Amino acid sequence: MGLFLVALGLLAVYLIHFYFIRRRQFPPGPIPLPFIGNAYSFISTPMDTCFQKWKDEYGDIMTFWLGDTPIVSIHDSKVIYDTFVKDADAYIGRQQQRWNELLRPGHTGLLFSEGSLWRDNRRFALQVFRNLGLGRNLMQERVLDDVIALIDYTKKEIKAGTTEFNFFDELDISIGSVINSIEFGYRFSRDDRTEFIRAKKLATEQVKMSGSVMFRTMEQHWEYFRYLPFFRDTYMKVFNSDKEHRAFFGRQIEEHRKHIDLESEEEPTDYVEAFLKHQHKLDKEGVVGHSFSETQLYSALLDLWLAGQETTATTLAWLFIYVIKNPEVQKKCQAELDEFVGDRIVTLDDKVNLNYVNATVAEAQRLCNLVPINVPHRTTRDVEIMGHKIPKHTVIMNQISTVMHDERYFPDAKSFKPERFLDEKGKFYAPPELMPFSVGKRACLGEGLARLELFLFTANALNQLQFGEIPGKPISGERIVAGTTAPAPWVCSITARY
Repeated sequence: MGLFLVALGLLAVYLIHFYFIRRRQFPPGPIPLPFIGNAYSFISTPMDTCFQKWKDEYGDIMTFWLGDTPIVSIHDSKVIYDTFVKDADAYIGRQQQRWNELLRPGHTGLLFSEGSLWRDNRRFALQVFRNLGLGRNLMQERVLDDVIALIDYTKKEIKAGTTEFNFFDELDISIGSVINSIEFGYRFSRDDRTEFIRAKKLATEQVKMSGSVMFRTMEQHWEYFRYLPFFRDTYMKVFNSDKEHRAFFGRQIEEHRKHIDLESEEEPTDYVEAFLKHQHKLDKEGVVGHSFSETQLYSALLDLWLAGQETTATTLAWLFIYVIKNPEVQKKCQAELDEFVGDRIVTLDDKVNLNYVNATVAEAQRLCNLVPINVPHRTTRDVEIMGHKIPKHTVIMNQISTVMHDERYFPDAKSFKPERFLDEKGKFYAPPELMPFSVGKRACLGEGLARLELFLFTANALNQLQFGEIPGKPISGERIVAGTTAPAPWVCSITARY
């Protein structure tokens, strides 16, 4: 009886502290449950819908809880730019997510690292991308190789009599080949897709896990939750995912080590080679404590793969769904392509003339709203936002999913209207509220590559191919919300335009 009373007293102290002391330190928001926070809301309602509902109820700054971690969420475009851009250094930190102790070697890599580790390796990654041709014709040629392979394969299937296409699968392997060639120097084969299917499965499972209620609830105390019923299954999924990722990326790194001449003066042809050569150079010079370690390489490869494959392929899948469901958009795109391009391959030189195609890409990014919850930041000092004093080390995010569906910025926001990105002269423009890659110093590292891929795949596929719905097999457009928002499985008809 005595132990019960002690436990009851401790629980009462915890509840009083949680509800009447901790919550009052932050902007208002939905009422959390002890220990699990607001994660319970995601069981019956998709994350992006929850955020939109909470934003409507609590305004442009609010607090929600994942487990016992409060997260301040900002939903107003101007406030986002005033904080994450104009005062960027105050929001440059990352939440120290406990799952990273299991999913990667600690807070390494490009997404979750901080301080000099993050700055040095982000700068290095951007330099490698530039050396591999980003911003020059060399990277365009890399991407066009996979664009042409996609179109050639599709036309071959059309000639063979195929009438039903799972186009998402073909986009998937194409985008996967682009990022794989950048990371490891080779493309996936369409004839034997075994390796790609394995790599894709690993990425998809990790993205799905990161969006699950169990995963979010366990975040801060997974080492205890893993012994409880129901939660143990999530722990084992995370454990096995990490094991498989380490095997996949570890094999790639070891294969490179066998064949790379670390003393060679020749320019590296992929990210792993560039990293290993830079690591060797620093070791040879006797630089003590540098950040270019084996663990950092592994985590950076994981981050680049997850961000570079899943997001771009899924955005393109949504784009073609929208184009199929809105045939007048497809006609306008193709009329513009006919006028300025003809039957040749579209390149970046054509971009300036293809205003409607650019607007279609932008509208697909906005409407699909790929990331239901942004990667959390952490304040590096005390700040004040909209009259609320936010203490140092608070987890905070710019919730771009609500911004891009906000009627204040995008009237009739749930409709697909590329024209909203054309000015009175028919020229494409992108307002600041269009922020699919986030904003500030921690905006998406791969934005330049993703924009290149989105334009070249969209313009060339629409120029060479005609897409339609199959009678009796309508595309539902159902949104499956996890770490990213993917469409329900779909098929389409495709015919060749040339």
